[in-house]
Amino acid sequence: MWDILQKYKATIFYTTPTALRMFMKFGDDIPNSFDLSSLRLLGTVGEPINPEVWKWYYKIIGKEKCPIIDTWWQTETGGMLISSLPGLETVPLKPGSGTRPIP
Repeated sequence: MWDILQKYKATIFYTTPTALRMFMKFGDDIPNSFDLSSLRLLGTVGEPINPEVWKWYYKIIGKEKCPIIDTWWQTETGGMLISSLPGLETVPLKPGSGTRPIP
């Protein structure tokens, strides 16, 4: 996964909390050994993301610079329409929360 993000200089990485928990089990050294600096936005879908996983995703994968879009756990509904808006300072990022929908 990380080699693909590095090779293609991906700017958006969207995955499930289950996958993130699996990646966490292998530790921080593996993702830290890849250049993920091209990432500008992180996303999750499919289930609620717990605060511990959210913080790991934000710190280790996003290097504390990428907002996380949590699409309210509803893959089938076009989640991007009911998710928080990245970069909108009036909607603070909150680990484990889908925040408010896009206006």
